Amino acid sequence: MRARFSDAMISLGIHTAGPFCGVAILKDGEIVAEQETAMRRGHDQFLPGIVEETAKASGVNLMELSSVSVCVGPGSFTGIRIGVAFARGLALSNNVKAIGVSSLEALLGKPPKTNTLVLLPAKIRPPDLTFWAQHFNDEGLSDPIELSAYDVQSFVEGGAKIVANFEAAETLSGILPGVEVERAEAKAAGVPLWASTAAKNVLREPSPLYVRAPDAIPAKSPLL
Repeated sequence: MRARFSDAMISLGIHTAGPFCGVAILKDGEIVAEQETAMRRGHDQFLPGIVEETAKASGVNLMELSSVSVCVGPGSFTGIRIGVAFARGLALSNNVKAIGVSSLEALLGKPPKTNTLVLLPAKIRPPDLTFWAQHFNDEGLSDPIELSAYDVQSFVEGGAKIVANFEAAETLSGILPGVEVERAEAKAAGVPLWASTAAKNVLREPSPLYVRAPDAIPAKSPLL
């Protein structure tokens, strides 16, 4: 499969792991088109149209893609599966590489140069307050884990910089008010940006990434 990471690359990024359906196109190292629609369900109905509209806005033919990247979680169980399936199918039809990007990697957009812990909200109803977390240092690609606020404190004491989305930052400040947090907003653009800048390192597979078992309940058979 082709995967071209250079100044001439054209990459489509898909983000359906959060409360929105988002698509971004990276061309010549720059985001040339991005579209997001807020939603918690129905990604399967909206994603094909958003991809088509974003490609049209960028002037890119989907047959020109050199790679497809997709957010693989943690996050919405259904959204992740829809995004991954679509990305795999599009990559296969174009004979290009499909690349997985975690939700926390997408929040950053590019690998940090310093010891960094990235957070997104996991359980946010007291007394259960936990975060999806991913630690970035010079030891290579890590996987997301689930941490309590007091686990986060230990990373702070170890010198880690904390980056979080607005919801996670607000939750953390209510528990550990002395911790400095850099706030970032989840955007579809972070998916292809991370995939392109991290391309020289180990790439993540385009498969759903679950830190814990999904909460989705299988539909009951009408015969049972």
